[in-house]
Amino acid sequence: MLNVSSETPDLPHGLTGRSFRFRFDGRRAGDDVSVFFALRDADAALLSPAADAILPYAGIMALVEGVDLDLGGMEVDPVLLRGVRSALAETARLHGRLRVPRIEGAVEVTVPVTGAPAAETGVFFSGGVDSMFSALRHRGPGAADLARPVAPATTAIHIYHTDRPVEPSAFRTLDTLAHTAGQLGLRFVPVQSNLMTACRSLHDRWADLGHGAGLATVLHMLSGGLGTGVIGSTHVWGGLVPWGSSPVIDPLWSGRRMTVIHDDASFGRVEKTSLIAGAPEALDSLNVCDIRIEGKGYENCSACPKCLRTMVTLDLFGAGGEAAAPSFDWSAYEPGRFAHVFLRTDNERAFATEILDAARARGRADIVAACERALWRGRVLRPLARAENAVKASPLGIKYRRALKSQRDRAYRVMGWATKRA
Repeated sequence: MLNVSSETPDLPHGLTGRSFRFRFDGRRAGDDVSVFFALRDADAALLSPAADAILPYAGIMALVEGVDLDLGGMEVDPVLLRGVRSALAETARLHGRLRVPRIEGAVEVTVPVTGAPAAETGVFFSGGVDSMFSALRHRGPGAADLARPVAPATTAIHIYHTDRPVEPSAFRTLDTLAHTAGQLGLRFVPVQSNLMTACRSLHDRWADLGHGAGLATVLHMLSGGLGTGVIGSTHVWGGLVPWGSSPVIDPLWSGRRMTVIHDDASFGRVEKTSLIAGAPEALDSLNVCDIRIEGKGYENCSACPKCLRTMVTLDLFGAGGEAAAPSFDWSAYEPGRFAHVFLRTDNERAFATEILDAARARGRADIVAACERALWRGRVLRPLARAENAVKASPLGIKYRRALKSQRDRAYRVMGWATKRA
């Protein structure tokens, strides 16, 4: 059994937040996990006092750990509770061999539907293609032809992943992102949290299983000032795979205080990048590599598969080069570098196929050739990818993940395959 309760966070001066303690009964007794969420004092009005804001995260942790969840008498919005149960059931079905946890100890209470003043819309803003696209299309009337009937976004939410609370001055490394958000007319709200790394089992399944619930939890934490939250899509209809965030499951994390929107599986990654290619304010801070340099901020390595596929797509739509997209290092770029990418996953192969189709339509034979070569390598080396995944999921792979990843990247560089810079 997994038990969850609120606790008082220990935060540096200038931060306001919430903290929750997770305790395991039985064989896991003593393996406590503490998860915190912290905002600048200036953003404190956004913070919800509702304890059930943690429910999506608690539910997905219980699912991954294979245990039931005891809320210990927590007051819960019945709409959110029903949605979480449904989301967990659907997640278990899609991923297979997962047991749906029972949720006990909930005290259902009447919750008024969100209204003014908590009716603003927040959009997650990592700086990546998916989030940048959502920010662009929902920033107001300028993108109305692309937008669903969602109130224009007012707030750009950035999760600053950290194992422990740090001084608010750490947010200065996000100045480029904050500036871009301001240019888009959005209030920039960074949120410190250890939700991705606090639980090792959940961390290991964060991308393919857990991050949608984590993002939804952050939205519920901010439901003191927001009523709608937008999560950028990863995959497209017709190409959905079991993943931590999806158009099927994300809306189920909604409650009466917060409506969660998955945005938008009808747009592919290439189409999103084409919109970004025409928005100089977005190109200044486009961050796809997700490497945060201590004291400096985010930096694209410009050498890994994610960077190269983004660079080649920007090139395809006329936004290649230092002047157009300064967040990348273009000094060693040429389209043929994408041919050296090892497409390990269905995800990566799907994105490469999108680029291939767009390159054919635009008559870019050099990009077509690079994509075809990369896709060929991905097919030939699929057994190697399966072997990597098996090692990754093994007890040794879990214990020595960082060392094994370093060895793998070193081997990739020896083979001449694209990987992050050493």
